[in-house]
Amino acid sequence: MAASILPEELLASLNTSIECRQLQIQQTACLLASDFPSPPAIILHGPEATGKTLIINALLEAIDTPSAIVRSKECITTRHLLERTLTEVQKGLGDTARSVDGRCESISAFVVQLQRLLEDQKKYILVFDNIDRQREAAPTLLPALARLGQI
Repeated sequence: MAASILPEELLASLNTSIECRQLQIQQTACLLASDFPSPPAIILHGPEATGKTLIINALLEAIDTPSAIVRSKECITTRHLLERTLTEVQKGLGDTARSVDGRCESISAFVVQLQRLLEDQKKYILVFDNIDRQREAAPTLLPALARLGQI
């Protein structure tokens, strides 16, 4: 099934560079494919240093869907995380990005600005790497981020 989503040579290259993760690469490629609908949120969970971030980075470089990766553990507060996320989304959109105020006082302000940024996008992949290690996270942060796919 994944062979039709990614070219065979690209899949072989990924499997060679990321050893022993063929199944995970194929399953994740199916979930992220631009031609098919994706679930609103995907959670990759597992022990440390098992290749989750490596697989996501490699697949996002290989597919043509616009995306951004936010390194959550580098953000100290929820506000810092939300502002960094808007910045990364703008970078991911490149020249087509709309201009938004990068300041976010709350999650609701973040959602409004994110909607404005992604208004013309059919699909956009937003990855929060190590979100479980985000410092000083508000108790409503993870449930709010999990619902982003519904907007």
